[in-house]
Amino acid sequence: MDTDEDRKLMVCRSCGNTYDYDYFGEENLLKAAGKALADGEYSTAKNMYSFMLDKEPSNVKALKGLLLAGNRVNKLYDITFKIKEGKFVPGCFNLDKYRNTNSPEAVKFFEDTDKVLSLYKEYLELKKAGKNLEADEDKAERELDDSSGESFFYYDSDEGLKAKAIGAGVIIVILADLTLIFGLDYETPVWVVPVLAVAMVAAFIYLLSALLRMHANKKERKDSLMTELDSIDTAQDDNRHEMHRVLGEINAIFKEMNSY
Repeated sequence: MDTDEDRKLMVCRSCGNTYDYDYFGEENLLKAAGKALADGEYSTAKNMYSFMLDKEPSNVKALKGLLLAGNRVNKLYDITFKIKEGKFVPGCFNLDKYRNTNSPEAVKFFEDTDKVLSLYKEYLELKKAGKNLEADEDKAERELDDSSGESFFYYDSDEGLKAKAIGAGVIIVILADLTLIFGLDYETPVWVVPVLAVAMVAAFIYLLSALLRMHANKKERKDSLMTELDSIDTAQDDNRHEMHRVLGEINAIFKEMNSY
């Protein structure tokens, strides 16, 4: 059976006969809608459930059927998989035009759907946080891999310390040249060469301390990255646990909804 929503008719695919929705009656209409749902004819089922609700807004079976048809599933539990796969259609839970009812079952239905939507929003936030943690993990792992291949000396990110090391190296070269020049000059005062040598040793010590500091910084950064990765791993475990909890609570609500 197909639906003609404009004329509120059901059209038989085999013989072409048409039937007014009212022809089926409540029980038969819900049965026909359920069959359409089971056959994967979600648009037909949705139209039939909507027509039923226009006549009887508090019909909980039609309300639940509309949720199923809107998400193209046959069971409420399947909506949880839709949420997990990112294919959930939250707009199908927007049934406010049917809320004006005093039916206890309908009131309970809307309370439960509100809880599902709230949990769905929480799930999206957790999913977003999980992606951010994955990005942080990838960044830290790339930096750790890069640092492992760096030289002994030039890992340090402090450009000032690098500049000091380079400056000390340049000074050593200059002092060495001067020592050589003045050492070969017989007219050079006797005290000049020793002074240059002492200055060169001092510059060398300064250069060595700067290089050792840079190497120590490399090790500290690697240790920091390892600690950061451990922290991210723990946060990811907690995040997955929370996502599992939320899905479990949604399933529990759907289980309760199946009971009425």
